[in-house]
Amino acid sequence: MRKVICWIVTGLIVLPIFFGSLDAQELQAGLSPSEEMDKLFDFWNRLDQPGFAVVVLNGGQVVYQKVFGLACQEHGVPIAPDSVFNTSTLAQPIVGQAVAMLEKEGKLSLDDDVRKTIPEIPDFGTPIKLRHLVYQTSGLRDWLPVQQLTGREMEELTFERMLKIIQEQKKLLFSPGDRFQYSNSNYDLLAEAIKRTTGRTFSEWAWESIFKPLKMTRTLFRDNFRSMIENEAFSYDYTRSEYQRGIDTLSMIGSHSLHTSITDLAKWLQYIDAGAAGGSELLAKMFAAGVLNNGQRSAYCYGFNVDDGAGRRQVSQTGTWAGSGANLVYLPDQRFGFAVLSNWDYVPADAFATDIIGIYLPAEAPVPDTGGTAAADKKSVKVNREKLDQYVGDYRLRPRQVFTISRSGDQLTLDFSGQKFPLTALSETDFFLDVADARITFQKNSDGKVLQCLWKGGSEIIAPRVVLVKPTPEELNEFAGTYFNEELDLRIRLLLRGDALVVQSPGQGDVRLAPDEQDRFSSTSIAMPMIIFQRDAGKLVTGFTIDTDAVRDLVFRKE
Repeated sequence: MRKVICWIVTGLIVLPIFFGSLDAQELQAGLSPSEEMDKLFDFWNRLDQPGFAVVVLNGGQVVYQKVFGLACQEHGVPIAPDSVFNTSTLAQPIVGQAVAMLEKEGKLSLDDDVRKTIPEIPDFGTPIKLRHLVYQTSGLRDWLPVQQLTGREMEELTFERMLKIIQEQKKLLFSPGDRFQYSNSNYDLLAEAIKRTTGRTFSEWAWESIFKPLKMTRTLFRDNFRSMIENEAFSYDYTRSEYQRGIDTLSMIGSHSLHTSITDLAKWLQYIDAGAAGGSELLAKMFAAGVLNNGQRSAYCYGFNVDDGAGRRQVSQTGTWAGSGANLVYLPDQRFGFAVLSNWDYVPADAFATDIIGIYLPAEAPVPDTGGTAAADKKSVKVNREKLDQYVGDYRLRPRQVFTISRSGDQLTLDFSGQKFPLTALSETDFFLDVADARITFQKNSDGKVLQCLWKGGSEIIAPRVVLVKPTPEELNEFAGTYFNEELDLRIRLLLRGDALVVQSPGQGDVRLAPDEQDRFSSTSIAMPMIIFQRDAGKLVTGFTIDTDAVRDLVFRKE
């Protein structure tokens, strides 16, 4: 199968990735689904790099199961069907199953206040119930961004450390049940609640109640990051020059720390499929999205993301951790599911999902008209230069992800990361980006001013128009200084180095800030993707916040 460069604009970023993709000609060549799957993973069917393990379930039967690549890069050990992967957040559906089972047995209730079993959690003035943890609507801060922000993500993380992060939280991010916001803390607390309810560690309970009955003998929750695992597929971070071992310091279970093989995961997929086919009340509950206080859905249920798009129900979980990756998808009505496990971070495990569904469910998965290829077939039109000039400017997809629309002669181009991509005019407001198979529609206000554009390519994204600034060194100097957050007991120093601001934070290397909009700066740091400065009535800089949901409420005051 040919190798192609796929310019992906998913995750709201344009990034060139080499990976196998089935083109229409191959799909029509009369290949069997298994042969098409082989084509999809052909690029990784080699023994000089880490790889993947894949299983597909259709109608209750395993119809495809293969492994690709090395489990141990250092010693050239191939991945085997019983190689044990770190599956990251695939732990959460298992925790969700445990909650449903104990709920059915009457040993806990979703209406229980979490402080009933874990009284160390602060009283925030309104009860946080187990249902708020299950449906990711608690308002509790996620420990992971805090660890990254404080530069302590390489330290051992225990339940006690996670609990301290919650205890240091001054107030909830929102009233429990008001909105959905993912937080790893929720499922770590659920595992602890189960431990205290049953009188056994969650790893012990899960083994006796779930894994052992299903003969999942290669599956465990690791609650000590130093513990050795037999037949482990070691995880790797890929750099341009070398492979580096992924660093996993988690000694806590619930949101993460499930280790399993593709063979065992196939057994669990068959278990949930049999339950769905048999009308299991427990499984039906696990597949039903929660409901917010305003009656809207939370899009999360018992460890699964819930999606009813494209006319069919789908539950899934995807995660990455310490170089590993995992993606599990199940469609209850079609009795179809699959899992992809990876032991490196070069390509996300969920990058194959659309192709896998298309191979086995082509009739059930028609490609929606997103303004992509179908739009490309439409006749292009000529738009006068005056109209085109109205669209010239910068548009934000997300922090650090701004693209520029420019005009070259009678054509617009999209400029991103130093590269220019031509746009084909379909109308005066609609343009087609061939390299991303996407339609861009410019939208105006009542005065005719272009405020934003709508990106349609797999998903719909509104990209507001922004005005980027280029402050002088003198203007940058007013942001320099030391900033302190009492809640985290954390000081961050900003200094002017040459013509740029640099962040110095404990446990982290220096991070260069790039000017964005007025009083906004972006960076390559996961912990601080966007910093927004605050000013007083006299226009003096008084502090900053970080534009990330989990820590958006933290204010760093200038000392």
